[in-house]
Amino acid sequence: MKSDWIDLGPLSEFPADEPVLRKDDAGRRFACVLRGGEVHALDDRCPHQGYPLSEGALRGGVLTCAWHNWKFDIASGACAFGGEPVRRYATRIDGDRVLLNRAVDTAAEVRRLVAGLREAVLRDDPARALREGLRLGALGLHRMETGLGSLHLAFEVLAKDGAERAEHGFDHGLALLSDLCAWVERGWVPAEEAFVVAAHAIGEASARLGPRGKGAGKATGRSPLVRIADFELDEPAKVSEALAAERRDEAEARMRELVEVRGTAGARRALLPFVAQHLYDYGHGAIFLAKAIELAERFSSAADELLAASTVQLAWATADTSLPPFTATRAALARLAELPLPGSEACAGSAGAGAAGSGAAGAAGAVPLDPAERAAFEAEVLAGERPAVEATVRWLARGAGPLALLGAIGHAAAVRLARFDSAWEQRLDAEVGVLDVTHAVTFAEAAAALGREALPREAAQLAVLAAGFVGKLRHGDAAAPPAARASGGTLRQAVEARDVGGALAIARELDAGGRRRAFAELAPFAAFDAAVRPIFTAHAVKTLEALQRLEASDPQPDGAYLEALLTYLVPVRRELGVRRIAAVAKKFMSDGRPPEGLY
Repeated sequence: MKSDWIDLGPLSEFPADEPVLRKDDAGRRFACVLRGGEVHALDDRCPHQGYPLSEGALRGGVLTCAWHNWKFDIASGACAFGGEPVRRYATRIDGDRVLLNRAVDTAAEVRRLVAGLREAVLRDDPARALREGLRLGALGLHRMETGLGSLHLAFEVLAKDGAERAEHGFDHGLALLSDLCAWVERGWVPAEEAFVVAAHAIGEASARLGPRGKGAGKATGRSPLVRIADFELDEPAKVSEALAAERRDEAEARMRELVEVRGTAGARRALLPFVAQHLYDYGHGAIFLAKAIELAERFSSAADELLAASTVQLAWATADTSLPPFTATRAALARLAELPLPGSEACAGSAGAGAAGSGAAGAAGAVPLDPAERAAFEAEVLAGERPAVEATVRWLARGAGPLALLGAIGHAAAVRLARFDSAWEQRLDAEVGVLDVTHAVTFAEAAAALGREALPREAAQLAVLAAGFVGKLRHGDAAAPPAARASGGTLRQAVEARDVGGALAIARELDAGGRRRAFAELAPFAAFDAAVRPIFTAHAVKTLEALQRLEASDPQPDGAYLEALLTYLVPVRRELGVRRIAAVAKKFMSDGRPPEGLY
């Protein structure tokens, strides 16, 4: 670090135990205090909102900002009350002159700001987190080509910190972060606002929690991570074995070792066989794995934490398709296991926009679905779980590509979401909500994303699971879909007015290009205005992202994806159903029976 000493003036102009303001030639301001024969210098601008610390009061070596009572130790810059610390500068007394070194030790400053950012997230203080992130960006260490601009390092810290402290593994806050980073890179939303939303979503879920399994057990009641000394690098299947046996610490440790040696690709290969066995946690197993891989590829330094968090989530997950209601799905998977599927070691075809379409991907020599066949297949998927999985296995047996089928299933999922009967959300004897049905969309899109890198049989299993999931949710359908109603104005105006009918009428006039632009136009509403609670924001964002990806990859796109988004996103929905929570609890205590559900 190069020194940059400046003269602040004679020592006689620094009264003892009293803050004074000094400026350099560039106008930078320093709050200086002579105490115990030493001059202490801090940034004069309070790190909270920039009010002058030089106008504060000093008591016992603590300088208090007069505006909001934030308190700083002048010997270290640490904040004793308020939020983040203030930058401190080295000084010395040379004869009767006071000298200050303006140079910044970049490495030390990065450590200080990263620690402050992590502390802010720990306390679920997104405003402080953003301030520290912006200061980190001001150091100029980021790579502009990433698309995240000066906040790239802050987003990376957020990903790593969230993954380290997610108590039960990868969660909605991290999934939200993945999509928001993509939206910032596309120019859909401002980086600063996206960071605030993601920091709050991650902070709320893990507030006050220490790092998972890393010596935090004593403080949090969680056991420390088990290290696997004899890890066999050529056996990633041991991760799945540990998951199946619910040996969570072992699975997490093995995943960390695997990522270190084989990277994200090795983690994907280890987890895909497990994820393709069942529908986990209402689809979150596959959804979160796909998002974890996306984040790991974006922030390589956090890959081990992100994929370890995904592994932990899978270790805690419920295998929904092992439960009695999914008899038809289990039977279809058993029949699938007996089929000789065509293809080589991985699904052939483009991994780009057309990969999930009806004629593009799947195993080598896959049989495409023509428009009439696809429409008939989708009708069976929407008819219920049994017809959905039986049709999927039948088409796979004929040689249809799993990714082609997943593209059609994704379209059917959008149709199902648009049909959701909001009366379910008013019932006090049920816990059904529209978020349940959004999972069919996001699972279908995640299954397609994972399927592009899967072995043919794994991709086929994912197709069966996705079809069965969409079919199973048919009980959530309304008798009739929402009606379009002509109205003036733009789509954004109709959405902000919460006018579902008007929004649908405008959407139906759009061509394919207009629909693509509509997804981008609605992204800020989904991220910042549609909901208050982070869990609802996370679903709004990931559903919009999944629907636009499905439309972009569909060789036969229509308005179903945008209409599904509008029927879900536009209505005002109750985010905390107090009466329902109370009614369900009282009913259970009375009759011991679960609430009504979709299956």
